[in-house]
Amino acid sequence: MKKALLYSAALLLLASAASADSLWNENSASPYSPQKAYKMGDIINVVILENSSAKNSAATKTNVNDNLSAKFTHTLQRLAPIIGANNQAMGQLQNQYTGDGSTVRGNTVTARIAAWVVEVLPNGNLSIKGRHRVNINDEEQEIMITGTVRPKDIAGTNTVYSYQVADAELIVSGSGAVSDAGAPGWLTRIFNWLF
Repeated sequence: MKKALLYSAALLLLASAASADSLWNENSASPYSPQKAYKMGDIINVVILENSSAKNSAATKTNVNDNLSAKFTHTLQRLAPIIGANNQAMGQLQNQYTGDGSTVRGNTVTARIAAWVVEVLPNGNLSIKGRHRVNINDEEQEIMITGTVRPKDIAGTNTVYSYQVADAELIVSGSGAVSDAGAPGWLTRIFNWLF
């Protein structure tokens, strides 16, 4: 009985001296999912899946038809037989305008680019900025994206979709022979400016 009491007292003394710190640290990643980009300078893959279309049409039609008649009296009526004119004047004025306008536009952008975390906002959201440039056969295409991402929207594969980027600004630009061929010429631009 003395032995059991001694063992109990020794265990009690050892247990009180042991530290009870947590194994979990705020900066630690979950053991069940890969670490996501939470710091400035980390890289997030942005999957761009954008599809937009717009249609706009307008039509205007005006038709004005005026009849004008006048009869000369007194002095002009007396002069009419002398100069060989009729003492009545009639005229007709007609103005007609028809205008049509139509615009149909569609865009599809599919890409996957890496973006830097440029700022961690006070609420934990991440401000990102990415740029991807490709040059093929003297045709250059550049895709730039900026915006804000919630860390919980970042998948385990360190990717986020472009439609999950808040305040997103997506710019797609290109230059080269094909892009130049699709642009209107200088004469067309002058006529469009004039009319």
